Amino acid sequence: MPSLAQPFQLLRARPLLLDCLITAAAAALLALGAAPRGGSFGDPVETGAVVLAVFIALPLIMRRRHPIAVLLASVSIMTVYTALGYRATLGEPSAFIAAYTVWARYPPSKAVPPTIAWVALFELGLVLGEVPSFVADTTRLIAQCAGTIIVGRLGYLRADRMVERAVRAEREIRHEAEQAVVEERIRIAHELHDVVSHHISVISVQANLARYVFESSPDTARTALDTITGTTTEALDELRRLLGVLRPPQHEPHEYRPQPGLADLPALVARVREAGLTVKTSTIGEPRRLPPGQQLCTYRIAQEALTNVLKHADKARTELVLEYGEEALVLSVRNSASEETPPPNPAGQGLIGMRERARMYGGSIEMGPAGSGGFSIELTLPYLPQERAR
Repeated sequence: MPSLAQPFQLLRARPLLLDCLITAAAAALLALGAAPRGGSFGDPVETGAVVLAVFIALPLIMRRRHPIAVLLASVSIMTVYTALGYRATLGEPSAFIAAYTVWARYPPSKAVPPTIAWVALFELGLVLGEVPSFVADTTRLIAQCAGTIIVGRLGYLRADRMVERAVRAEREIRHEAEQAVVEERIRIAHELHDVVSHHISVISVQANLARYVFESSPDTARTALDTITGTTTEALDELRRLLGVLRPPQHEPHEYRPQPGLADLPALVARVREAGLTVKTSTIGEPRRLPPGQQLCTYRIAQEALTNVLKHADKARTELVLEYGEEALVLSVRNSASEETPPPNPAGQGLIGMRERARMYGGSIEMGPAGSGGFSIELTLPYLPQERAR
């Protein structure tokens, strides 16, 4: 039941509070069970014995930070307590709790020496205190010590398995994220290939035209050559970026098709509006003619951003702003607060694809909560040198 599980969750979230409660319980048992040598529970005892019994449990507050030191400190005080002629009729929980912590935290090679010191100090206290039940107390200590070692060792193995599972899960998550990056780069490589193929086709057509009209229409041939010059420059830029994309040797075949650009943004917005999303669009500045690769990058990021809003916050109002600045193109997609907007998954292919696309063109992308409680994505894509000069 949630009402019963809540206190345990609170204690698990606050280990210091748990240790304080354990220390208080151990101190109460030792104080209530304090008795003179040969006495039994309830026999009168000096106040100093009760205070010393409480001091035996106090080191347990630091058991998580310094397990070995806490064990040795608690057992040393207990040795003094026994040597002075006092006994704990309700048991010695502090030593066993400290020993359990040592065995649950460290491997046997590190836990055995303080355990031997614990037994030796306990025996020293029995000898100095001239305890009449020496054999019985020693036998009881060995049995309780063995039980504490077994339970502590099981806790250590359980914690070790949990750490191993956590490391394995982290490794799998990292592998999935890396695999998502590789797959996204493959997709981007295909899209860039389509753009470059388009450039080569244009060059081929214009070159054939210039060859056929070279003598009959020099002006037409000159115009064709100018077109080839501009197209070749853009194609070289796309090829340079293509070479920067890692592609594994095997990949699925892709169906080639014309790639969308900024002119296709109105159609994209119209489609998401038909799906029920409220979208407001605006353009700031004078539009520029950008290379197909940059247009494709901007279109895909706008498409992914609007798709995320449609999937996770379809009732929210969305604003898409395209700003042509002096040095860069800025695309902003911002949605208002929604009843349920899940946090973005950093290993999600959509967000990875946005970052990869922006980085390929020297741009940057920022995403996070918006001031109104919604979510915003902003792409900044610097113009190419030849575009800045226009």
